[in-house]
Amino acid sequence: MIGRVLARTALIGRSTVSGTSRTVSNAAAGKVNASATTAMEYKQQHPRQLRRLPRVDSGPSAAEQAVSNILYNTPTAPKMQTERHILDCLAQDEPGVLSRVTGIMAARGFNIDTLVASKTEVPGLSRMTLVLKGPAIVMEQAKKQLEDLVPIWAVLDYSHTQIIERESLLVKVSIAKPNADGDAAASDFMDSQERLRALRQLADLFKGQVLDVGPSTAVVSLNAKSDRIDAFLKLARPFGILEAVRSGLMAMPRSGSATMFESEQSAPQATIIHDEAPDLSNLPPS
Repeated sequence: MIGRVLARTALIGRSTVSGTSRTVSNAAAGKVNASATTAMEYKQQHPRQLRRLPRVDSGPSAAEQAVSNILYNTPTAPKMQTERHILDCLAQDEPGVLSRVTGIMAARGFNIDTLVASKTEVPGLSRMTLVLKGPAIVMEQAKKQLEDLVPIWAVLDYSHTQIIERESLLVKVSIAKPNADGDAAASDFMDSQERLRALRQLADLFKGQVLDVGPSTAVVSLNAKSDRIDAFLKLARPFGILEAVRSGLMAMPRSGSATMFESEQSAPQATIIHDEAPDLSNLPPS
């Protein structure tokens, strides 16, 4: 009997303790929930500030750099260069031939650089040497049209042939002192002599001659290739060029394949292939 009473007393004590602990825990939980804040409210009240990473300037991107290298390293397309042609026309010496020849070249769009026409050692036969620039295909058509002219005996193409080419020049150069009056003093005369001496030395370098000398001018004659004449005129320009006359290119083929003046070669010798048919464009019309 006493045992049962003790057991009930212990059970009642346990339930009282557990109820008390639950009450305390619930009260504590209610107290925490009342004073706590939610995560969204905490983020709004304490916004997070991120640190910016240090920026490294790496320059243009790899693709941009590659495209730039391609654009700047790609060579530009070369300009179409017009070929220089030298034609020698053997024609009958009669009026109107020169105008007909130049008319055909103008119709084809060729710009004639130089044109020399004169008589030959044969009576009634004249020779015209033309230097012009243009495409080779159009040049072949122009040559055929020239050969179709009745007064033309033959048209010779010296463009790819070993030839001797010469051009004559007459130039009048001033030897007076710049800004000199008509009444030149002795010092001005000495200056003119010094300028004349320098002009003679320049002409000797190009194998030219001083043909005439006046009080204030001198005339120089030069017979050379076209590029040497251009160089002489460029060097004589500081003296003061008053007048200049050029004859135009005169050409003549060499005597043979082997000559003692190989340095005068103006064009490479064309390779002859014997298996192919001969070129009939240089023959006179039948």
